Amino acid sequence: ARETAAFPELPPPPGGSAQWIARSMRMNGLAMTLQSFQSRLTADAVLSHYESWSRSRGHGKSRRSRSAGGQQLSLDLEPYLVTIEAQASAGRTIGTILVSKGPKSSPPLITTAFPTPASTSVVNLQQFEDEGIEAEHISLISKRGAHVEAQAFARVLEREDWVLTREQPMRQLVRGRVLEAQKGAQLASIMIFPHQLSGTTTAVVIVWKKM
Repeated sequence: ARETAAFPELPPPPGGSAQWIARSMRMNGLAMTLQSFQSRLTADAVLSHYESWSRSRGHGKSRRSRSAGGQQLSLDLEPYLVTIEAQASAGRTIGTILVSKGPKSSPPLITTAFPTPASTSVVNLQQFEDEGIEAEHISLISKRGAHVEAQAFARVLEREDWVLTREQPMRQLVRGRVLEAQKGAQLASIMIFPHQLSGTTTAVVIVWKKM
């Protein structure tokens, strides 16, 4: 939160409003802020507005791109990078504003303190801080089966003084397992299931509320 407090805060687009999704978060170790917005302007007009906003503050570097979902605008506000996505929806424009450190900053490290078996590897880590409450959304993969990995998680958690409060098969996915655990004020929900894109890989998703 101390780091993101210094990040630039973009105003809502004309004819619209913005709401905070995360005032302080990390994606794979990179600190960032995230807002959603809506406006009566077209997507093109919204992005043009933010291009003008950037130039008025002495920043001239910008880049636009298009995808099936809408338009994207990248603004280089050295040392920060702003990414704005906008798309048409029901006669208006909706989108997001993401602010992070620029590409010249130090490469982030993807590490978590949550206890995990050595057989798993972290592939994506989102860290959130909101009004003093910290949480992590951790995605991992393993080459072992879901049932074997569920047993490994149970052993690791028990060794780290976590208490398993729930352990059962997933209703939505065959061979998937759900574990819930608690350690003091900390809560964790762990979903373990066969990876949809690889039959030999197990995916693990952990939601860890630290306090």
